[in-house]
Amino acid sequence: MLEARLVEASEYISFHTPGHSGGFVDFAPFNAPIAVWDTTETPLTDDLKNPEGVLAAAETAVGKAYGTSKVLFSTSGATTLIQTAIYKNRKSKFLIYEAAHSSVYNALRLTGAEAYQSTGTELEEGVRRSGADCVVITSPDYSGRVVPYEKIAALRREGLKIIVDASHGAHFAFSSKLPVSATEYADIVIHSLHKTMPVLTGGAILHVPEESFKEYLNAFRLFHTTSPSYPVMASIEGAAKYFSENGEALYAFVMRAVLEFGREAEKAGRQLLKNDDFSRVVILAPGCGEELYSRLKEAKIIAECCSVDSVTLIVTPFNADKLGKVAEVLKKYPDTGGAPMEPIAPPAAITRLEFGEDYEVVPPEMAYGRRAFSPIGEYPPGTPAIFPGQRIGERELEYLKKLSLLPGRAFGLDKEGISVIK
Repeated sequence: MLEARLVEASEYISFHTPGHSGGFVDFAPFNAPIAVWDTTETPLTDDLKNPEGVLAAAETAVGKAYGTSKVLFSTSGATTLIQTAIYKNRKSKFLIYEAAHSSVYNALRLTGAEAYQSTGTELEEGVRRSGADCVVITSPDYSGRVVPYEKIAALRREGLKIIVDASHGAHFAFSSKLPVSATEYADIVIHSLHKTMPVLTGGAILHVPEESFKEYLNAFRLFHTTSPSYPVMASIEGAAKYFSENGEALYAFVMRAVLEFGREAEKAGRQLLKNDDFSRVVILAPGCGEELYSRLKEAKIIAECCSVDSVTLIVTPFNADKLGKVAEVLKKYPDTGGAPMEPIAPPAAITRLEFGEDYEVVPPEMAYGRRAFSPIGEYPPGTPAIFPGQRIGERELEYLKKLSLLPGRAFGLDKEGISVIK
């Protein structure tokens, strides 16, 4: 059954993760049968949790490609690396700047660290008011928008620890046409390479200061599987080498393709979100994003995701030549002018995150006045609109009602209801 579904999926054009966009990449392990590379720890292959041989050399090579000193590979995604970074710094006082991936809040719950949420407040003001000495910043966000790196670099110069979840910006380091890579202005950086680069699903890396490498490695050992995927690690090393040698030319091609697509989209009456990463193409479709997503699927095109108001494409050097197929769908199905969904915007505030020890599940209509136990939001992108400890009011209930209409796309909300702190 699964084999048949995977064969069917291979017949679609992918503007979805992983960033190899269907595997049309001519370097190992993509140009060899993957099963041949699927092994485990042996004297020939080294041990990811104690790398001293070929894996240590591969991690060094990838760090060099990014211009950093020490790198840790993950084959279980960026979540493991977020857990690693937060656990290593668990004695710090954290500030989460704007919304982060749900894995950040889950890691904070696991470690019991003191943490504050900043929403609608300037970064420097959030640090001052919270008294935080470790800041978690998501940049770029899921729509390709970045936090100005000068602000982050200024905090680093003041001695704060800066953890940048740059999961969706792993490709930035390889083209001058893209935003500045987080490795240029932060010591602790998480890159989820499989999202935008030719890396097998689950491939991610953590950049850490050389003097703290052993401490991060010890934390990493607590969270990563003892059965890492060697094909995934080989694809991390291969992609970093391939992009370091060819990135400028590859993204010059992507930029030309995206600019042409933008012109064709405009002819079809569609607008693209203005963002910082041109390879993250967000097609605005107020009130009819799901309809457009379905039309693309009918044309055998899988977008990264949709919301009520947009459709997101991850454009890579391996699918950019297929943007014309997307443009054809836009021309065939013009904007139907639906009603946009009103987002829930948390008030500008610095609030302490509360992770209750116990919870109960209640229907949304009975949650009024209660405090959320878990983060709640839409996936993708996985960033919450309701934070742990946030009190549920009228605005939150209205959001929950809308979220319940997105089956399979909500986290923190299921058919039984939502978890609230007892």
